[in-house]
Amino acid sequence: MLRSFTLPALVFCILASAPALAGGAEKPQETTGFLNRMTTEPQQYGGLSGTEPMRLLVGFHYTDTRSFTGEFAQLDASLRPVRVGALHGILSPATPERSASCSFRVVFPDRVMIFNGSCGLETVSGSIRTRLTPASLNAQLLNAISPDVSTGQYWLTKTGFRAALTPAPYSPPSELTIRAINHLTE
Repeated sequence: MLRSFTLPALVFCILASAPALAGGAEKPQETTGFLNRMTTEPQQYGGLSGTEPMRLLVGFHYTDTRSFTGEFAQLDASLRPVRVGALHGILSPATPERSASCSFRVVFPDRVMIFNGSCGLETVSGSIRTRLTPASLNAQLLNAISPDVSTGQYWLTKTGFRAALTPAPYSPPSELTIRAINHLTE
């Protein structure tokens, strides 16, 4: 009886995890292609990411009056890609009573990021919702019962795009800073 259950369960687990495993990590050539396309997009926004020294970059073009497509990148402090992916979004035009709103989503093998907020000529801002998409069947079942979702906020600007691609200025090592502070307090 146990054998008759084990084989179908094993096959089901393999089939269930195949889509998540097929995405895999970005290859270096694909990452370079994403970043190169992003720098040629007509709409470019960027900024720093909260408490971590991460940089967020978005580049896109309009496919019609209400939708757009492009690239998203999250870079570390050394400008190395942490996460890169394609984005797809929709735009609700501005009215005299409210500003234009936009929503876009970026899908990665391990998570989905959804950005909702307002879009202007110089800024894109709002809230980010991140939902993990686990690969193992057990984690998928737990995630269906109690989704692993985190939220945050973003504020990206046109000038922030080039600033996010600029290396951070050199700062002295913390040991020298601590010695200088100790010297001043003595």
